[in-house]
Amino acid sequence: MSQLAYPLPVQIISELLGVPVADRQRFAGWSARLAHALQPQFGPVDPAAGIAAEQARVEFAGYFRELIALRRARPAPDLLSELIRAEDEGERLTEEELIATCVLLLVAGHETTVGLISNAILALLRHPDQLAALRADPGLAGDAVEETLRYDPPVQLTARIARGIRQVGGLRPADGAVLMLLLAATGRDPEEFADPDRFDIRRGAAGHLAFAAGPHFCLGAPLARLEATITLQAFAARVAGPALDAARLVYKPNFNLRGPQRLIVSYANIRPAVHTA
Repeated sequence: MSQLAYPLPVQIISELLGVPVADRQRFAGWSARLAHALQPQFGPVDPAAGIAAEQARVEFAGYFRELIALRRARPAPDLLSELIRAEDEGERLTEEELIATCVLLLVAGHETTVGLISNAILALLRHPDQLAALRADPGLAGDAVEETLRYDPPVQLTARIARGIRQVGGLRPADGAVLMLLLAATGRDPEEFADPDRFDIRRGAAGHLAFAAGPHFCLGAPLARLEATITLQAFAARVAGPALDAARLVYKPNFNLRGPQRLIVSYANIRPAVHTA
């Protein structure tokens, strides 16, 4: 996780936002605490987790307040400077809106992609025939990403608010009711996907809802797909003889943003990168 799945998404979203290299490691703890607080509470609420998440919000806000002031004085070619300049019908984002947007982009821009990459590597290691197929045809990397999103998505559920009385399966939720929708279950729907519990990167897993749909479709989906595709191509081509240490696999204590907290892979060697003109 620390050597492969985490560094790439953090580097990319940090560069987009204009976060200096020296500050990027500070986000790991803040982001983990906020991500854990985003999941719904079905049982007793842990006060300590709430306090930790609130502290992370305060620290995030303080950091971005300073960075926003710096970019107002000295704009740079980054997304934060563009957000500061952005104007819609004479209205600009307030400082609080800028901070909230930056925190959302930073956390959502890497936490879920870290889960996607690690879930994909884990699935490939558990299905050596699929890893062999990817090695034989690197062009299948994008399909492997889509199959992972269907088979083991990094975001398990989402919330929607019912507007008006409507039938949802056997339920008739009241107007304003909060519905928890299990996105992960849609990828295992046998009416949509044949043999849904089988991991098959040649399936052509179009139609999954891992990024939601309609006006709620994930803004970062193209970036997540690109990062994961490049990572899987490199892993398949360069990591020789990978083997999963299943005994030491540990998942994050978060059932919504699903993925390993520790994923240890041994290997024979790492082949040099091949650069083409």
